[in-house]
Amino acid sequence: VEPLADAVDGFELDPCSGAESSPFADSVFTEDDYGLAQDWYGTVWVNPPYSAMNEWTSKALAQFERDAVDRVFYLCKGDSSTDWWKRAAASASVVATIDHRLKFGDGENSAPFASHIFVFGDVDDSAIAALSDHGRVLRPLKQGEANE
Repeated sequence: VEPLADAVDGFELDPCSGAESSPFADSVFTEDDYGLAQDWYGTVWVNPPYSAMNEWTSKALAQFERDAVDRVFYLCKGDSSTDWWKRAAASASVVATIDHRLKFGDGENSAPFASHIFVFGDVDDSAIAALSDHGRVLRPLKQGEANE
């Protein structure tokens, strides 16, 4: 997360904070703050609890529509068979597919699933470069473009 945070000049908010040893954003909402009930702002880093992906995906998409939110970086399971993943992919500016299994917190084991980062909003070259360091960056085709 740190190289990506550096590439975007820092995250203003992490509405799902708590599991990491140090925060990834200037402001955080912990489990007690319940980020689903709060308004978000700025450049947001979201690593939602994977047991509530429908709710957090809906929240991320709705919050991105607010003027106060510049962009949202949304780390999630690479579960393209689910409705929440399809909704996120349809709205994302880019999807970064992480090319290795992530470790969370001080855990000894890696996640048993692939991970993706959806970006909702403008993505500049420095963010693309940081995402590319960890996997493939996919962009949706624009009207009239051919798949190469």
